[in-house]
Amino acid sequence: MRIQRFALCTLVFFAGLWCTPMSSTQAADTIASTKPDALTLDEALDHASQNRQEFASFRADLGAAALKLKHASLPPNPELGVEWNNLGGNLPAGDAKETKVSLNQRVEIGGKPSARENRGHAEIMQLQRQQAMAWLDIVVEVRLAFLEVLNARERLTLQHETAQIASELAGIAHEQVAAGKIAATEETRAEARKAETKAEIHKLNRLLAEAELNLAAVLVIPDRAAVTAKGRIPREVGIPDQQTLLAGMKNSPLLALRRSETRLATTNLSLEQANTWGDPTLSLAVREVPDENARAVSIGVSIPLPLFQRNQTALAEAGATASKATANEVVAARRLRTELSKAHTVLVAADQEARTLQNEVLSRAAEAAEAVQEGFRVGKFRYSDVLEASQALVAMKGRYLDVILDLNRAAITLDRLLGKPAVPENFTTTSYGRSNP
Repeated sequence: MRIQRFALCTLVFFAGLWCTPMSSTQAADTIASTKPDALTLDEALDHASQNRQEFASFRADLGAAALKLKHASLPPNPELGVEWNNLGGNLPAGDAKETKVSLNQRVEIGGKPSARENRGHAEIMQLQRQQAMAWLDIVVEVRLAFLEVLNARERLTLQHETAQIASELAGIAHEQVAAGKIAATEETRAEARKAETKAEIHKLNRLLAEAELNLAAVLVIPDRAAVTAKGRIPREVGIPDQQTLLAGMKNSPLLALRRSETRLATTNLSLEQANTWGDPTLSLAVREVPDENARAVSIGVSIPLPLFQRNQTALAEAGATASKATANEVVAARRLRTELSKAHTVLVAADQEARTLQNEVLSRAAEAAEAVQEGFRVGKFRYSDVLEASQALVAMKGRYLDVILDLNRAAITLDRLLGKPAVPENFTTTSYGRSNP
C-alpha cells in the first residue's frame, strides 16, 4: 500500500513539473497575442487603403460611368411598324386589304453623340477627382490617429520620468526628515507628489489604450483589438517656401475637383444646346395588297418644328449650373491660397518655437532642476523649491510636445492641400476612360 501511495505521489509530482512549463508558455503566448502590433506610418496607410470601404462606391460609380460612356455614341434604336388597312367597315368594293411594314430611324443632328461622349469623360474625371479627395481625407484621419498614439506614448514616457524623479525626491525627503534637517510636512508633500504622479500614469495608460483602439478603428484592421504606432513624433518637418506652395497650388486636388465640376457643367450645357436641334426621322415602308398581288415601296422624312418647345428650361438650368461651377472654381482658388498661407504660417511659427524650446529653454530648465535637486540632497533648498523646479521642467517638456504636435498637424494640413500622398496605384482608375486635368 505504501509503495502504491509513493508511486502515485511521484506520478503527480512529475505531472506537475510537466504541466508547469506548458502553462507558463501558454501564458506567455497569451500575453504576446494581446500585445498591440506596432506599425509604421506607411504600413498604416497601406492597411487603410486595403480595408477602408469608401472606395467601393467609387468603383461602382466609375463602372456605371464607363458603361454610360461606352454607349454614348450609339444611335437611337430604329422603330418597326406594321399596319393593316381596310380590314372592315363601309368601304367601296374595289378597296382591298393592305399590309404596310415600315422602318423608321431617327437621325441625331447637332453633335449629340459627341456631346454625350464629352459629358461621359467629364463624369469619369469628376469621379476620379472625388476619389482623390476621399483618399486625402482618409490619409488625414490615419495620420492624425497615428500622431495621437505617438503623442500619448511620449507623454506617458515623460510621466514615468516625472514619477521616477518624484520617487527619488520622496526618498531624499525621508532621509532628511530622519536626520532632522527638514520638517515632516516636507516628506508628506513629497509622498503626495509621488502618489499623484502614479495616478497620472494610470490615466495616461488609459489614454494610450484609447488612442490605439482609435487607430485600429481608423485602419479597419480585422481580427485585432488594437494596434500601436511605431517610432516617435517627428521633431522636424519639411517647410516649403512660398514659390513652391504657389507652384503646388496649381496641381492641388481641391482645384482639380473644382475644375472637373466646371468641365462637367460645361459639357452638360453643350449637350443641352445640341438637344435644341430637332432630330429628323427617315422612314422606309413597304405596302402590300394580297388580293391584287401588288407591292409598293415608299420613303419619307419627318422634321419636328421648334415652334414652342426648344429645350429652354434645360438650357437655363445647365447655363446656371455652368456659371455657378465657374464661380466656385474662382472662390476655391482664392480660398486655397488663404488656407495654404495660414498652414504655412502655423508651420513656420511652430517650427521656430520648437527649435527655441529645444535649444534654449529645455536645456536651461533641466540644468536648473538638476541644480535644485542636488541642493535639496545636501539640505540647501526646501522641497517646495525642488518641486517648483521639477514642475517647471515637466511643464516645458509638455509644452514642447504640444508644439511639435502642432507642427505635425500643420504639416498634415499642408500635405492635404497639396495632395500628398497621392492615391495608391491599386486605386487608379485610368482604365475607365481618359481624363484631363
